[in-house]
Formats: sequence, structure tokens, C-alpha cells
Amino acid sequence: MSDRPRADRRLAVGDPAPSFSLPDTEGRTVRLDPGARAATVVVFTANGCPFARAWHGRIQDVARAYAGRDVAVLQVVSNDETDHPEDSAAGMRQRVAAGELAGPFLRDAEQSVARAYGATATPEVFVVDRAGLVRYHGAPDGDHDDPAQDAAWLRAALDDVLAGRAVARPLTSPAGCSLKWRVELLWWAGCPTHDRAAALLRDTLAELGRADVHVVEREVGTREEAARLGFPGSPTFSVGRRDLFPVEAASALTCRVYVRDDGRSSPLPEGADLAARLRDALARPWDLPHWVDPRRPAPADSPS
Repeated sequence: MSDRPRADRRLAVGDPAPSFSLPDTEGRTVRLDPGARAATVVVFTANGCPFARAWHGRIQDVARAYAGRDVAVLQVVSNDETDHPEDSAAGMRQRVAAGELAGPFLRDAEQSVARAYGATATPEVFVVDRAGLVRYHGAPDGDHDDPAQDAAWLRAALDDVLAGRAVARPLTSPAGCSLKWRVELLWWAGCPTHDRAAALLRDTLAELGRADVHVVEREVGTREEAARLGFPGSPTFSVGRRDLFPVEAASALTCRVYVRDDGRSSPLPEGADLAARLRDALARPWDLPHWVDPRRPAPADSPS
């Protein structure tokens, strides 16, 4: 059987926060260093998302209010800029120049940090304590349309962490725009499967109700390019620059072989297998188990 990904592998409260180093809008490297702060807030955000913009001022207020309490707020933009140029480094610099940011504004162009955290939404908030553990995950507060809520869930989590208490509400449901992943079909002209692979990817996304996803079809033409991209053969399907079917194989200009559930080899993956991996990789917050609308009462068994 295929080793299909499981959605429950996403970062959970109590897990160690993945370390990262990302450039800010001036090209300076900013590193997550939990031990250097009483607490660190990691916020996945976006420049064009109406939810992120609605919560933006509240998050900046938190950054300013807690700076004197040894709290860092790192705001990370991971969206693919192909269809969202406002989330490019240039778009980010415009907001910084306009004085809209309180603290580092970081570009996750490779989407590796968003993948490591299992982020699905903008905005999506993680609070990390000095030991490097995630103590809160979710939304800033219960309603993006109500400024009076003042990022209450985030503030309460920080107050608990700073006081050395267990966080009273450690998990809420992220609510916002879906994170915009880069979906790529990498191919080599020496293999005859490109058109079939493109059709399979397009049809699978349509069946998943994700025809909105923009696919970049990229031809790999040299061994040097294959090595740089970690290209194991054609066709390769990737989301967030990560192979959906990772293999232990050297980079090469070659035709790829997929093993189906019945053990047969094929030049293309099984449609159901591709669908399962795409569904997990492209999950939106409301696709995840136990997600509830923060503005509606949570079911009795909900962790939110």
C-alpha cells in the first residue's frame, strides 16, 4: 500500500516549534530563537487577504504592547506570489515603508516554514515559549469583524505563558483565507507523459473542488537544474516546493516510475493516491478535523 500522508501530522500544541531563519524586507536574516525571549509569536499572514487585513491592526497592537514584556512577534508571508503579487517581497516592502508593521515582516518564499508548521490559513497564530514549545495555536480572537475583541485569545495566551501558567485556551480554530500554495508539475521532455500528467493533475484538482489552484508547469532541461530542484524524474508533482511522492533517489533527467497500490509500476501515480496527497497538502482550515467557525458555538467535543 502507498504511504499516504495523514493530516494529523500537523504541528500540535506542546510540540517543539520548528526553527527557521527568514529574510525581512531589507534582506536581513531573522531567526526564531525561543530561548532569547520570554515568548515568541509566529503569525502567518498575507497582504491581500481580507481576514488578515482585518486582524492586522490588532496584531500590531499586540506586538507593541508586549514588546516591553520580552515578547517578539514574527509575521511571516508564505503565499505563492504567482497569482498574488501583493505577497511578493516588493509588496511587503510597500507596507513596511507605509509604517504598517510593528516588528519583523518575513518572506517565506520557499514555503518551507509554512509546511513545517502545518499552516493552512492567513492569519494563523502560534505562541512559542522560552523552551521552544508551542503553547497556543489558532486565531487572534473570535471575530475578525469585531475590533473590540482586541486579539483577546492571543493576549490571554501570552499572559498565561508570561505568568508561568498553563494556557487556559491553548487551541482555537484558525479562521481566514487559505494559504496559497505553489503547485508545480515538473517534467522532462525526454519522457512522453507530460500531457497525461498535466491532465491527471488538472482533473484531480477539479474533482477535489480546487479548480481555483494555479498550477505551474515547469520543464527541467539540464542536469544542473535537476540537481538544484531535487528533481528525481518526470513527472514530479509538488506543493510548496515539496515532492508529493518523496523518494530516495538521486536527481536525474529520467522518467519516473510510480508504484500503485496493487504493486504494479506505472509512469503516473494512481489518481486516488494523488488526490489524497493533494487534499492534505492543500488543506484549508475548514477542511481539517474539529475545525469550527470561531463565531459559532463550538460542539461539546470540540478542542476549540
